[in-house]
Amino acid sequence: MSAPPTGVKAVLKEVLRTKSGVVAFALLIFIASLAILVPIWAPYDVVKKWNDQRAWIENPRVAAPEWVEFFVGKKLPKTIKLYPDDFKKRSFVVTYKNLTMKKIYLSTSFRYKYDDFPSEFRFFLFVRSKGKVEVTVRFIRPDRSEIVISGLTLENGTKVIDSTDELVLEKTTEFVKSITGREPVVVAPEVYFFAVKSPDMYDISKVKVLKGTYRVDIEVTGFSEEDDVDVKLIIYGKVYGLAGTDDMRRDLMIGILWGAPVALAFGLITAICVTLLQTIFGIISGFYGGKVDEIIQRITDVMMIIPLLPILILISFFYRPGIFSLILVLIAFGFVGTTTKVVRSMVLQIREEPCIEAAKSYGASNWRIILRHIFPRVLPYTFSIISISVPVYIFTEAALSFLGLGDPVLPTWGKILGDAEAAGAPIHGYWWWVLIPAGFISLTAAAFALLGYAFDKVVNPRLREM
Repeated sequence: MSAPPTGVKAVLKEVLRTKSGVVAFALLIFIASLAILVPIWAPYDVVKKWNDQRAWIENPRVAAPEWVEFFVGKKLPKTIKLYPDDFKKRSFVVTYKNLTMKKIYLSTSFRYKYDDFPSEFRFFLFVRSKGKVEVTVRFIRPDRSEIVISGLTLENGTKVIDSTDELVLEKTTEFVKSITGREPVVVAPEVYFFAVKSPDMYDISKVKVLKGTYRVDIEVTGFSEEDDVDVKLIIYGKVYGLAGTDDMRRDLMIGILWGAPVALAFGLITAICVTLLQTIFGIISGFYGGKVDEIIQRITDVMMIIPLLPILILISFFYRPGIFSLILVLIAFGFVGTTTKVVRSMVLQIREEPCIEAAKSYGASNWRIILRHIFPRVLPYTFSIISISVPVYIFTEAALSFLGLGDPVLPTWGKILGDAEAAGAPIHGYWWWVLIPAGFISLTAAAFALLGYAFDKVVNPRLREM
C-alpha cells in the first residue's frame, strides 16, 4: 500500500487521476460556467426586479420550457408580441361647427402556425386624452370571420383588456352561439379566437386550431385633436425559454443562473471558513494539550449538540438576514466541531514524530512548527472535509429559502422550490418548476460529494490502491 501524498499539488494530481475526481471537476466546470454567464444573461438590474410582477408582464404564466416540443411531438405556441411600432396608424380630424372629432385607425397582422392554442392574450391600450375616447377592436381571422369587441369607453391612462375580461367573454359566447346555436360549455376566448369553425365547437374538447394570418383592426373615436392611442398586443404561448416560467411569469432560467453563483459562493465560503477554523482549533488543541486542550474540547462538545437549523430558522424569521449574514451566523456556530476532534487526534500522533522533536531541538517556535510541519500534514484531510461540507451548506441555504427565510432579494434554487411548493406546482403538473432547480441542487451536491470521495481515496491509506 503506497503512502498518501502530503503536498497540495501532489494531492490534486492524484485526485485528477481518479475517475470520481475527473467527473467532479467536469461537473464543477459546468456549474461555474453558469455563474460566468450571469452578467451576460441576467445582470443584477434584472435580478432587482425579480419580485416585481410588472417586470415580467410580457412573459406567459407557468409556461413549460421550449425543448418539451421534442417530446410531445407537436409545435407548441410561443409568445407573439406586437408593439406600438408594429401597428400601422392613420388618423384624421373632422370639425363641424363647435364639434371636433378625431378618428384613429390602427392595424396589424400576425401569422399563427402552432398546433395548440395560446394560453391567453392581452391588449394594452395607452390612451392620451383630456376626456374620453371610444374604442372598437376587430379580430379578423384567416377564414374572414370577425369577432368585434365594441363599446369600450376609455379615459387617459393605460387600459388592459385580456382574455378574462367580461366583455371579451361575452363576445366570445356570441361568436360561438352564432355558429353552433348553442353557448359554449366553457368560455375560453384564447381558444375560440383561434379555433376552426364547426357545428360542435361549443364543446371545447373538440375544437381544432385555425392556422393562418390574423389581423387586428382598432378604431378609436376621440373628441380632441390632441387625443392619441397606442396599442400593444401580446398573445401568450405555452412554452418559454430553456427553463420555463413560474406563476409570476418570471423567467426561471434567470433564477437558475443566479442560483449557481449564490450556491457556490454560499457553500464554498462557509465550508472553507468553518473547516479551516475547526482545523486550526484542532491543531491548537492537539499540539498544546493541557488546559488549552480541555477548554477547546469542552467548547466543541457544547457547540456540537446545539441544534443549528432551528436557530437559523429563528434568526431568519425575526431578522431576514441577507446571504452573507447567514454565512457569518453559520461560521459563528461552526468554528469548532467534528473536524476539530479528528484533527486533534491526528496532531496527537504527528507531534510525537522525530521531525517535530528535531524542530524543537533546533529552537523552532510553536507556530513555526505548526505552520511548517503540522498544518501541511492535515491539509489534504481538510480539503476532503471542505468538499464534503459544501453540499451540506448548499442544502442548508436551500432549506431556509424553501421555508421563505432566505435572502429576500437574490433568487436562489431553494427559493424557486419554495415558490413552487407554495403555488402547488407538483399538484398542477408544473414539473419544470420543481425538477430543474432540484436537479441543479442535486448536481452540485453530487459534484462536491464525488470530489470529497476522490480526496478521501487519495489521502486515506485504507482506500488507496496498491
